[in-house]
Amino acid sequence: MSQTYSDDGPATSRVRGLLLVTWAALTAAAVGFVFTFGTNAPYADEWEFVPALVGSEPALPWVWKQHNEHRMVLSRLVYYPLFQVTRDFRTGMLLQVAVLSALALGLMSLTARLRGRPVLADVFFPVTLLHLGHWENFVMGYQLCFALFTVLVTGLVVVALRATRESAFPSGVAAGVLGFLVALTGGSGLVAALPVAAWVAYLAVLVARRGQRLRALVLAGLSLLPLLYIGVYFIGYEKPPLHPPLSRDPAAVAMVTGEVIAMALGIGASGVWPVAALALLGLLVATTILMWRRTGDHTAAVGVAAVLLGVCGVALAIGFGRGSMGTDMGLWSRYSLLTWPLLGGVYLAWAAAGRKWVPLLICTAAAFVFPANLGTGMLMGANVHEHYVRLTLAATAGAPAEMIVEQLFPDSPNAGQVERALAGIPLLRAANVGIFATGGRAEPSWGDWLLPALAVGLLVLGARWVLGFGRAVAAERARELFRLQHERYEEQLVAAAGATGLPRGLKWVACRISGDAVLVRDAVHGGIAALVPVVVEFAPEAGSDMEANPLAREPRPATAVFAFERGTWTTSGRVVFNHTPDQTVAAFAQQFRVIPHGQH
Repeated sequence: MSQTYSDDGPATSRVRGLLLVTWAALTAAAVGFVFTFGTNAPYADEWEFVPALVGSEPALPWVWKQHNEHRMVLSRLVYYPLFQVTRDFRTGMLLQVAVLSALALGLMSLTARLRGRPVLADVFFPVTLLHLGHWENFVMGYQLCFALFTVLVTGLVVVALRATRESAFPSGVAAGVLGFLVALTGGSGLVAALPVAAWVAYLAVLVARRGQRLRALVLAGLSLLPLLYIGVYFIGYEKPPLHPPLSRDPAAVAMVTGEVIAMALGIGASGVWPVAALALLGLLVATTILMWRRTGDHTAAVGVAAVLLGVCGVALAIGFGRGSMGTDMGLWSRYSLLTWPLLGGVYLAWAAAGRKWVPLLICTAAAFVFPANLGTGMLMGANVHEHYVRLTLAATAGAPAEMIVEQLFPDSPNAGQVERALAGIPLLRAANVGIFATGGRAEPSWGDWLLPALAVGLLVLGARWVLGFGRAVAAERARELFRLQHERYEEQLVAAAGATGLPRGLKWVACRISGDAVLVRDAVHGGIAALVPVVVEFAPEAGSDMEANPLAREPRPATAVFAFERGTWTTSGRVVFNHTPDQTVAAFAQQFRVIPHGQH
C-alpha cells in the first residue's frame, strides 16, 4: 500500500516558471540592447585592436600584447577566431550576454537544488547579471574579458562550496585549472588567482597528510601555475603611458575600492555606494563566520574565503591604480562584472546553508537598484547610439578619416582614440568591415545569421553544462547529508507517518533504516527524493479490529520516501510497504529516475 501526502508540485512549478520567464525576458532585453545600441564598429579602446583583427598585425603576438595593465590572453583566444568568422564587432557583445545568461540560468538551477526547491528570491541571478546597467560592457565586445572573469570566479565559488577533506584532490584540480584560467583574463585575474593558489596549496597539504604524495604534488604544481605566470606576465611589461602613479592617499584608495565593491549591484547603486559597500563587506564577514561554524570540516570555508578575498583584492588594486585619477573613479559600469562574484558568492553560501533571509535581503537590494540600472543603461545606450548614427552617416558618405575624427570624436565615447582611429578607419574600409565597408554596408557574410545563432547556441550549451554540474553537486550533497543524519530521519518518519492515521487500526511505534538510500529524481514533484529501506514496528490501537490480529505487531519491511527541500531532508510519511527501493523504482517508473553516484 502507498500512503499519500500533500502535493506542493504546482507551487514549485509556478515559481520555476516565473524564474524562467524573468530570465528569458532579461536575456531578450540584453540581446535587444546589443542589436539596438551596439554597432558593427570599434568602441573606445577597441580601436587599438583593429590592425590585428583585420590581418594587418600578426595574431599570435597580439594575443599576448599588453593593453593598459592587461594581457587578455583568454578573451583574445576566444574573440579573435569568432571575429574572423562573423566580421562583426558585436560578436563580443553578444557572447557576453550569452555567457552571463547561461551563468544566471545555471546558478538558479544550482541554488534550487542546493536548498531542494526554487524560490522567487533566485530571480536575483538574472536581475543582477543581465540588467542594462552593464551597458558599458554590452556595447564593447572586448569586455568579454570581464564576463569570462565573472563566470570563472563564480565557478571557483561553486567548487569551494562543495569541497571537503575527502574531495580535496578533485576540488583542488578544478580550482587549480579555473584559477589559472582566471589569471589568463588579465591583470584583474592575476590578483584574484593568488588567494585561490594558496587554497590549492592548502588542499595539497591535506592530500599529503593522507599519504597521497603524487596527488599532492599535482596540486602543488597547480598552485604554482599562477605564480609562474606572473613571472612571465611582467617580462617586457611597460607602465601604461597615460596612467598616473599608484595612489598613496589612503582616503582616495578606500573610496575607490568601496565604489568598485558597491558596483556589484550595478551602476544604479552609485548614489548609495557607501551603504552598499559597507553592507556587502559586512555580509562577507558574516558569510565567513557562517561557513566556519557550520561543520567541523573547514575546507569549504577556507576555499570560499580565498575566492572572495581575491575579488576584494581586485577592488583594492583598482583603488590603488585609479585613486590618483579622482575619488569617483570606481563608479564605472564596467566594474560591475568584476565584483559581482562577491554578491553571488554570498547568496550561494547562505542558500546552500538553507538560510532564506540573507538571500531575500540581497534580492531585495538588487530589485531596489534595478530601475536605476535600467534607466542608466537606456540613457547611456541612447547616447552611444546617437554618436554611432552620426559616425555611420559620415562613413556611408565616404568622409575621410581625418574629417570623421575631427568632427565626431571630441566629447564622444571615442574621445582619446584619435590616432588609433586615423590608422584603423582605412584598414576597416580596405577589409570591408562594418559601417566602414564600401558604401557603408559590408557584403553579406556568415555573420548576418551566425551572430544570433552563436548567442543562442552558446546560451544553450553553457546552460546545459552548468545545469548538469549543479544537479550533480546537489545530488552528492543530499546523499552525504542523509548518510550523516539518518538516525534523525527515523524519528521524523515515525512522527509524520503516524499523523496520517495509516494503516488504520495500527499505531507507529518505531522505525529502523535497514540499508542504503537510493537517490532518485522525482518527475512529479520535482527535485531529489530518497527511497529508504526501513523496517517498521506497529502496535494495535485500543479498541480496533487489529487487537485480535496476531500479525499486527510483526515488523514490516517497506520503502520510505524522503524529499530534499531547502537544504534538508523531509518526509510527509509516504511509505510503500513490502517493496525494496529497487522495486519501488520499478513500480513507479514514470515518477522516479535513479541518480547514480557522481552523476545527475
